[in-house]
Amino acid sequence: MSASQWSKVPAAIVLICCVGMQPVHAESYLKPDKFLFGGWAGLGHVSLDANNSAGRSENALALGFRAGYAATPYALIGLELNGWTLKSYNFNDPAKGESISNFSAFINYFPMDDSPVYVTGGAGITSYVNNTPTVSGRENGGSWFVGTGYEYPISEQLMLEPQLRYSHGNFSGGKYHVIEMAVGVSWQAR
Repeated sequence: MSASQWSKVPAAIVLICCVGMQPVHAESYLKPDKFLFGGWAGLGHVSLDANNSAGRSENALALGFRAGYAATPYALIGLELNGWTLKSYNFNDPAKGESISNFSAFINYFPMDDSPVYVTGGAGITSYVNNTPTVSGRENGGSWFVGTGYEYPISEQLMLEPQLRYSHGNFSGGKYHVIEMAVGVSWQAR
């Protein structure tokens, strides 16, 4: 995806989130004192600057899982594990595979009473793995992210969540930036 196509991403997310969806009061589906579990998949545009690959930029599979607690009708706090696969792994060839993964604390905040739109942010640890034989490719560091999304209720306990996020991380041998578009599903325990 080219830079000009990525510049249209925010408008596309807003359009997807708003067309044909009726606003639902956040309190009607984010019930306090309840746990929430979910995951998402999508596309991340990764800009990686590492000792072994200066200035690389490419699209990658984005995948994540989270668990959280609805502290109030307007805030969800929790932990998440997510990442991007840059080169696929091969169990028959241990010299293949490259990825970035994160383990983070997050908060989703619903700023408007009558809207399921939320802003999110978090910080945690990052791990960069590159199995290429000529590279020392297991490095750790810190990461943070910000984003926005829309929780569209499918049922009383199940939500569909289109989201847009920006992530940044530094590790001992470099840094990365990611713009991610994804769709997730979350389930809230009764």
